[in-house]
Amino acid sequence: MPYIPSEKTVPPAEDRKILDTEVNLLAKESTERITNNLSLIAIYRSVFLEIAKTLKCLVDDNYVYTDTEDYTRIVAYRIYEIGDKYGYEGAYLGELNYFITRFIQRVPQIMVESGQWKDELRYWLYAATVEALTCAAYETRYLEIGVSGVFEDIKDEYKRRVNPAYEAAQIIKSGDCYDTPYYTRLVEVVDESGDLVGHQEIMLKRSKATLKQDLLDGQFVLRRRK
Repeated sequence: MPYIPSEKTVPPAEDRKILDTEVNLLAKESTERITNNLSLIAIYRSVFLEIAKTLKCLVDDNYVYTDTEDYTRIVAYRIYEIGDKYGYEGAYLGELNYFITRFIQRVPQIMVESGQWKDELRYWLYAATVEALTCAAYETRYLEIGVSGVFEDIKDEYKRRVNPAYEAAQIIKSGDCYDTPYYTRLVEVVDESGDLVGHQEIMLKRSKATLKQDLLDGQFVLRRRK
């Protein structure tokens, strides 16, 4: 994701602070529409498409404000407004990426906080989120304002940043399922005291030594900076 300006930036900026407020409000509104697990797909898809179409109107300078403004349209306006201050074409795309990336995390958090779900991430949730992002990327490609690429990018980063760690936990819990000519296996990463920090994937050619191992023998030691 593009790391949009924050309070840590020099000079400090309020982009994230403003967008996080909007994320929380829209996420709460969206959770109220969830009727069952897979209803999430249609809810996400409608949010993504409405934001994208509103951004198109803003880019084309034909946005029309109404007294009964849908909150999703308000969010899109805020995303565009924050990006517009940077004075270059397409600046809103980074803000959009940040917003959606935070939004798809905040919805599950709220569902767990309210007691409606037990976990923030299960495989069905990952797959449903990816389906909604894939649909949004496909259905907005004709807008030609970059939003399709943003949805595709979010999907790819969600796979890279979230799914591998989840898969590692499941492999350790239930065992691996790959026995292809080439595969990856996990190895523990520990601190200098031997306490587990996490896991790392190792790329291997299939062998009798590793084929039946979910977790390789040996450990990587993570040393503190001096």
